[in-house]
Amino acid sequence: MKKLILLAPLAALTLSACEETAEEPVTQDILGDYSAIGTEPGWTVEIKGEEIAFTSQNGADFKLATKRMKKTDDGWDLKGFSDSHNINIYITSGTECSDGMSDRTYADTVKVEASDHGTLNGCGGAITEGPDGPP
Repeated sequence: MKKLILLAPLAALTLSACEETAEEPVTQDILGDYSAIGTEPGWTVEIKGEEIAFTSQNGADFKLATKRMKKTDDGWDLKGFSDSHNINIYITSGTECSDGMSDRTYADTVKVEASDHGTLNGCGGAITEGPDGPP
């Protein structure tokens, strides 16, 4: 009988451990497909899946695999590089931006550091105002 009394607290402890809910799995934030543009000089960035495509007015275009995609407090940081090219993209979400040439306003401000192009400033994300945006 003593053994049964001693085992009762252990059984209760075991059962209470079973009642605890499992922790939620950690999910990784993914930016998804994204476009950004800039003027003077003209450039575009297209992010699709794990690939970054950079196009410039001078024709020095390249595509790179995304090596890092990090959600930040104010947007996203992305990096891609190879033996011949590199790109850093800094997206500031929720800071509206005008491309200065088309009467369009975009949801985000974007800064790009691209090999052989220096630092480029532009806009990205959804069009919030203008010919292709919401009324």
